[in-house]
Parts: sequence; C-alpha cells; structure tokens
Amino acid sequence: MERAISDKPLVIVGVQAGDLSSDQATNPHLSSKRKLLQAHCRGPYSAEVDEFSLVVRVDGDIWHWEQEGCDRMRRSKKDRYITIDIYVPRQRWQGVSGDEIRRYLAACVEDAFGRMIAKLKKDKVAVDGDALLRDFAAVKAAYLDPQSVAASC
Repeated sequence: MERAISDKPLVIVGVQAGDLSSDQATNPHLSSKRKLLQAHCRGPYSAEVDEFSLVVRVDGDIWHWEQEGCDRMRRSKKDRYITIDIYVPRQRWQGVSGDEIRRYLAACVEDAFGRMIAKLKKDKVAVDGDALLRDFAAVKAAYLDPQSVAASC
C-alpha cells in the first residue's frame, strides 16, 4: 500500500455551518479534531484511496438539513477519494457543553470511518481498516482528554 509522500492530508474535514451561532459553537471543536486527524491518521490505509473526506453540516437558521448522523457516502475511483456527510442537528450543539459536542462529534467520526471501511470492503478494495481505526482511537483519546481540550482552547 505505497502512497506517494505528500503534504496533502489523508483525512480532510470540511464544514458547512448553518449560521454564525452554529459556527461559533462548533468551530473550536471541529478545528482541534481536524488537526488531530491530520496529525495521527497518516496512513496509507489503501492503495486505491488518497483521501478520506468528512463533510460536517451543522444546522443553523440559514442552512438546516434536519438530519442527524452519517449519510450520503460517495466514492470516486477516478479521483481516488471516499467522502461522507455528517449532519449535526441544532440540539447537538445549542445549549450543551463543549464536552458533549466533542463526544458527539467523536462518535460521528468513528461511525463515518466504520461506514467508509465497510463500503470499501464491499467494493473489494484492499483497506487496512484496523490501522485507520487504531489511529482514530489515538485521535479520540486526545480529543476527549480534558487536558488536551484546555490546551486547544
């Protein structure tokens, strides 16, 4: 599973916040998760996939999807990526603690990786899902660690 050395991260996290309030509530948590994923999930996990892309859509007043969890997984063989949308409804970020937001996001990302691995295996793509989940476990531990949280704020 050779992968050309590149500065481009293997795990990409994109965010579409539904309004300013949703962005302010979730951005600090998503930014730290993005940094941890890019630091720890270095792969390679598959010779056929160069990018695992997570698109987080956070409900707000302007944009709202009224969905929750993972949906809309897509894979491009030509462009060598797999992507999934993670929907965050208002009740998951509004009026809840930062710890609750982090626990929710960590669970969603873990579910997303599990679904991506299952999809690749179903498509008969060689993927080291165990390594990805092991690397994510390190991300999750650091992300949910109260000392790590204090340092990232």
